[in-house]
Amino acid sequence: MRGDRSRAARATSERDILEDARLVKQVRELRRLVPAACQEPCGLGELFRDAASYIEDLQVQVKVMRMLLDKLSDE
Repeated sequence: MRGDRSRAARATSERDILEDARLVKQVRELRRLVPAACQEPCGLGELFRDAASYIEDLQVQVKVMRMLLDKLSDE
């Protein structure tokens, strides 16, 4: 029984480490993709706010480009 517990604990620990490594990689990638992401180290909350703001900005840009395209194709 004792061996089963330690084996389960090791498996859980290894899974946590793998998930941690995957999370670290995803956060690093998000920082790379978001140009206005915190220049100095910041928390995840600030990074997510920056990412959300960047996505909103991109949506506005797409909307403006569609409007311009509609306007130019009417002429």
